[in-house]
Amino acid sequence: MNGPLLAASGLCKGFTLHLRGGLRLEVLRDLDLAVSAGECLALSGPSGAGKSTLLRALYGNYRVDRGRIFIRHEGENIDLAAASPETILAVRRITLGYVPQFLRVIPRVPAIDIVAEQALARGAEPAAARRSAAELLERLNIPPRLHALPPATFSGGEQQRVNLARVFVCRWPILLLDEPTASLDSASRDIVAALIGEAKKAGSAIVCIVHDAPLSVAIADRVLPLAPLRAAA
Repeated sequence: MNGPLLAASGLCKGFTLHLRGGLRLEVLRDLDLAVSAGECLALSGPSGAGKSTLLRALYGNYRVDRGRIFIRHEGENIDLAAASPETILAVRRITLGYVPQFLRVIPRVPAIDIVAEQALARGAEPAAARRSAAELLERLNIPPRLHALPPATFSGGEQQRVNLARVFVCRWPILLLDEPTASLDSASRDIVAALIGEAKKAGSAIVCIVHDAPLSVAIADRVLPLAPLRAAA
């Protein structure tokens, strides 16, 4: 089956601000996008333009008000905007990887177990999953002495690298990345750019929020600019 792995058409999403007298705030209006295998689409725009809202909608965390979101999942096009919670979870297990802005995990779980979890969910043997997790953590400059510690004890940059490792430990047909290099130094940003490049070569379709101009140049095939919308009365 040819065509994009991820395509959205006519997306509209808004929020009602009940503490502001029911003010309706439009965030996305009639937005279209399509991303094919091996392609990275970068989202750009100022704070409040709806970039993170768009990623959360594409992941199924937010239900859109109108529009369709097609995900190529196991050879079929699934409309995530209309899918059941069970279907959304199935798509997330196999097809749709997501790196949010911040690492949110169960406290006191060691970093290596957090990273190995996804590989285990895919059926990897425990020893192989932990080995892959350890190798990726080391590649991201998280030394072995930290692997058995919970990320709550880490710096912000270290937590972000664990956040990336827990997704990049597996191969995903589609990747959604929300500011993947936030809090990272230049050396770590180069490593992340290499990981994204490898995912593209493996055929992943990627949507990425990027504020780092050099990173955008390094990874993006196209850029989709977003701008804040006016509030509706």
